[in-house]
Amino acid sequence: MVIRLKQYSKVLLSAVALITLLTGCVTTKSIDVMTTTKITSQKVVAMSGSRGAWVYEIEKRLKANGFEIKRMASQNSTVERVSDTKTEVYKEASTRFILHIDGYAPNNSMERCFAGGYKFNHIDVELLDTQKNETVFHYSNSGYSENCPPLSGTIFSDIANLTNSAWQ
Repeated sequence: MVIRLKQYSKVLLSAVALITLLTGCVTTKSIDVMTTTKITSQKVVAMSGSRGAWVYEIEKRLKANGFEIKRMASQNSTVERVSDTKTEVYKEASTRFILHIDGYAPNNSMERCFAGGYKFNHIDVELLDTQKNETVFHYSNSGYSENCPPLSGTIFSDIANLTNSAWQ
């Protein structure tokens, strides 16, 4: 009777460990494509939002796909006289498309992956069309990026591929 109880407890403990492992690795990835019309202009995007060390990983993948990256969404101020008594001042967009990034991944030796990846608490990315004032897509995720064995994810590649697929 004692031997069977020990066997059952081992099986139960193994089942609990397996369930904990599987539920701890559930993806939170969400992708919403807001337009099916492909972009025909040049592959130029401005980056805005978070400037964590990991943003370079997204830039690197976009450049590999032929994108030109602008660091600022707006650099030039424009002054326009609209009447004898009224003048308007506004920021001119440096490009039509803005990749807005908001995320947090610790960048210290205790929380980075050994192979150089990141563990994201959250990451939200939107591609914005400033001419139409529309969101082209929204990407949301958390968890491990590339280079985090054995739990490596595809966060950076997902963002680069999603951005690239918006163009013709």
